[in-house]
Amino acid sequence: MKKRRFFIARTGLEIFDLCRAYGLAILVDRATPEEHTPEIIEAGHFYFIEIPEVELRKEFLEKNVGWDQLFESNNWNKVFLTYKDKWPQQVERVKKILSEDLNKIERTFQRPDSLPEISTAKGETLSGPLDPSAFKGLRGKTRGDYSEGQTKVDSYNWALACLGGSIAGRYSVQRSQGNKCNYFVVFPVPQKIELSNFLEIRESVYAKGLSYLSVQNAAAHFAVLLSEKMMELFFSKSQFSDKFSGIFYFSLVQTGQQFKPSSGGNLSLYPLMELAFSKNPVVADVFKNWDYLFRKGSVKGCEDLGLAITNFIMHPTLESYETHARIFLRYIIEGEVKGENYYSENSLKEVINYAK
Repeated sequence: MKKRRFFIARTGLEIFDLCRAYGLAILVDRATPEEHTPEIIEAGHFYFIEIPEVELRKEFLEKNVGWDQLFESNNWNKVFLTYKDKWPQQVERVKKILSEDLNKIERTFQRPDSLPEISTAKGETLSGPLDPSAFKGLRGKTRGDYSEGQTKVDSYNWALACLGGSIAGRYSVQRSQGNKCNYFVVFPVPQKIELSNFLEIRESVYAKGLSYLSVQNAAAHFAVLLSEKMMELFFSKSQFSDKFSGIFYFSLVQTGQQFKPSSGGNLSLYPLMELAFSKNPVVADVFKNWDYLFRKGSVKGCEDLGLAITNFIMHPTLESYETHARIFLRYIIEGEVKGENYYSENSLKEVINYAK
């Protein structure tokens, strides 16, 4: 069947670009018949959104209960974290732009030369969680007079990014000293993914969280959960070829009345995707072992176990494996780990192969 293609040109603001791709995919999905689902494809300087040759129509949005439900997500107050109590008005503005200008958006993003308008002079202010490089503090009122030039974008790209941020981001709230809230944020980067499969992944994976030691710890655990779900889909669906290429992650740290970006990076998923699609059923046991280690390592007094498995997942070398294995063995000898959570001989072979 002939397909229509929409283009998200990449600007270098990686999370902003990724969120626009997710946002456009969900808009296309809700504005077309239910039997069609778009794909998000990473392709060099673009993200492609592809769907069978069908027309986008406003009446599909108006009659689609799922469209309204998108704007009731708990993630919206995190997307607009820097707006404080003003975030509901921003959500309504996003919905209005996408609903009323659907056909203009459709025409705009069918052109590969359509670039977002980015400046500090005009447009919609880009909220910090959409890209840490754009983070400039609070947008709402504070007791102080905090003001810096803000990154602004045109309304269509802003609205798509906001919608994508609410759908694709997993925001893990952590309490720090002084009862302040910090956020560990992860975004899965599709190499090629059907939106329907992503939504299934989101439903089952995003709710599984822990009290994390760091944003790297959060990203590594998410990577294991995501890969485990991809393996499940690979075995349960015929001709399943979806893949994720990486995970963008960063933390938002509360300092006074402001949230500022802290450490972040890009975790490659290539080794984990290879493991998930190896067709070896013992890999399921490996993922369960690793999930257990993250959970055990989140318990007070067991942080070294959590840090070791984090480093091994993010940097799969023989050195990081040896560190992980030594610490794991100490917990086994001390009786801290039950037998069902040991590596089997076959699963240990897969773990060592992951390190090579």
